[in-house]
Amino acid sequence: MLTHLLWAAVAVFAIHRFAAVADAFAPKAVESTLPPPPVEIPEDLVAVANQERESWAQEEMLRVIRERYEDLKDWNRVRSAFGVGRIE
Repeated sequence: MLTHLLWAAVAVFAIHRFAAVADAFAPKAVESTLPPPPVEIPEDLVAVANQERESWAQEEMLRVIRERYEDLKDWNRVRSAFGVGRIE
């Protein structure tokens, strides 16, 4: 009986070690190094950005809008931050 338990323990240990070796050679998940696609900005916020006269100022305003959306994750909160209002 003791020999059966000993062989079972050896088998479990061998399976455990084989799993560790298999894990070392298993393919790893590939993480994308590409930047996320730009966020589609609603038309009312684009209109707010287009109120600026210079093109560099318009681009800067759009960048700030995108950053604010990344922080807040809600277009209505972004609208409130820029004084536009809410859209339900």
